Amino acid sequence: MKGRLGKFGIAFLALALALGLTGAGFAHWSDDVQIEGTVEMGSLTLAFDYVEPPSCQEYYRDPATGALVEGEWLGKEVGDCDAWFDDYMEDVHSGKRGYKTLYIAITNAYPQYIVHTTFKLHNIGTIALDITEYIITGEKRDSTGAVVYDLLWYDPDGDYIGSLYEDVNGNGVVDAGDLEVINLEITNALPYQIDPCKTNKEEIDMEFKQDAEECHTYTIHVSVVAIQWNKA
Repeated sequence: MKGRLGKFGIAFLALALALGLTGAGFAHWSDDVQIEGTVEMGSLTLAFDYVEPPSCQEYYRDPATGALVEGEWLGKEVGDCDAWFDDYMEDVHSGKRGYKTLYIAITNAYPQYIVHTTFKLHNIGTIALDITEYIITGEKRDSTGAVVYDLLWYDPDGDYIGSLYEDVNGNGVVDAGDLEVINLEITNALPYQIDPCKTNKEEIDMEFKQDAEECHTYTIHVSVVAIQWNKA
């Protein structure tokens, strides 16, 4: 029995060596497959419109009727408003341009002086988006341009019908001692959708309160937050 097993082992070894020399045995077949392609990511980019600048119009509230009247109050023709975009931006995918921030400056405001500002938002990216939030800040400056107070936005209901307060206490929170100087309303309800390449007109109304001071400038900064639109 031992001799027969020895002969069998020698024969098996010889077969293995022969298969190895021919490349026919104990080898795993393998190959490489290459897949080539380009994946392009979309861009979510909301901007203030590059082509059409913002505009502001003056009104006052008639004390007798409460109605809005275009222009300035007789004997109070001292107010001045200006609006502009800043913080240039460009979408890397679409090549379209725009701005990040809207500024509105009002000088020599008086009680019941009203400023109506219009502007356009533009989806310069490649993805549909939802506008979800406005961020409103600002400051009050004296005739030399020095900041007297920061302005704090207060909107407890979250409907963008609220007020701006002078931060008299300097603590960044609206509390006792801070002065309410501007009622501000953004007329466009949130959220709402803007498709790529589309624009949407926005409106902001500001009415100055009793504590507003002449010979000062109130500058309002507005920026907007957007997320990717989800039809669900």
